[in-house]
Amino acid sequence: LSSTLSACEILFTYLRVSSVATAVVWPYMGACQAGARDLFWPYLTPKASGFVSSAAGKVLIAGNLAHSSAKNKAWAARANMTVDAMPVLEGVPTIDAADFLAPGNEGKRPSQAVIDQVREACATWGFFQLINHGVSQELLDEHYEAMKQFFKLPQGVKDGCRRSKDNSMGYFNDEFTKQKLDIKEGFDFRHTPNPDLPDHHPDNYDPQGVNRWPQGQPYFKEVNERYFREMTRVAFCLLEVFAIGLGLEPRALHYIFQPTHTSFLRLNHYPVAPDAAPDSLGISPHKDAGFLTVLVQDHAAGLQVLRNGVWHLVPPLRGAFTINVGDMAQVTTNDRFFASDHRVLQSRDSDRCSS
Repeated sequence: LSSTLSACEILFTYLRVSSVATAVVWPYMGACQAGARDLFWPYLTPKASGFVSSAAGKVLIAGNLAHSSAKNKAWAARANMTVDAMPVLEGVPTIDAADFLAPGNEGKRPSQAVIDQVREACATWGFFQLINHGVSQELLDEHYEAMKQFFKLPQGVKDGCRRSKDNSMGYFNDEFTKQKLDIKEGFDFRHTPNPDLPDHHPDNYDPQGVNRWPQGQPYFKEVNERYFREMTRVAFCLLEVFAIGLGLEPRALHYIFQPTHTSFLRLNHYPVAPDAAPDSLGISPHKDAGFLTVLVQDHAAGLQVLRNGVWHLVPPLRGAFTINVGDMAQVTTNDRFFASDHRVLQSRDSDRCSS
């Protein structure tokens, strides 16, 4: 999935405020959680914000993030079934972004109805579909085509930009989720703070690595960089709506991600598996580590989100973005927003791509 605003900003904010330094990023999540709570506690406690939890909001996780999977297993045990055998229903909220993202409306404050819809979706589902977002269908189609053509390249060409132990950007087909091999291949590239300079320039250095592009494929790079700029625009506009929904000023969260951020875009290809069992997984259940994810799906269904112990299909909508809350948004909002478990089924009918 394409994490358009990343987890690392929250950690870096914590390190700046607390003057604590560490060379280990991901194991530091516990301290990061405490730091984020300290930063936003005066604004985001239920008492301060006047927030009243709805019945659906009771699925919010209180306390540490680690017990979410245990909670899901408890739901399954209560229903006398395994997590993989849970029933599947359709339906995540669909939200119209025309009044704050459509051409001519960008930057405008959305209606209170839209603010309420976004807040409720983030608090109860952790997922929603976004339509009328202002990104042209022409660009989406170009992006789809470039992505599909890349994954059709000879394996040797893709291996030429394979990621390595010292650079996490590039091609891969060997990633694990929850200690299970993903049945997919992918390609990652990251935000570069100085796009006019070469990717490998020292001013574009990042601990994640530098972008690796396939040789002889300039169109692939050009289209995806253009698409990434649009995803960044959408993500920052959504960040404002998130802030307003939390009772903050529109740009209250921007400083975490500016002047630069560690976002990256992930292209995914799930090969067709005609003999796969109906519940065979392309990616195992997981939560996204970043702040928010902006995802686009092709025509093939497969993404599912867990809510109240039931898997819900997130059906592809042509031109729509699927938005989901990441762990860092849940931490930053003191569990006001909820990062949901989600998974991807193997496709038995056709290849599937998403980004």
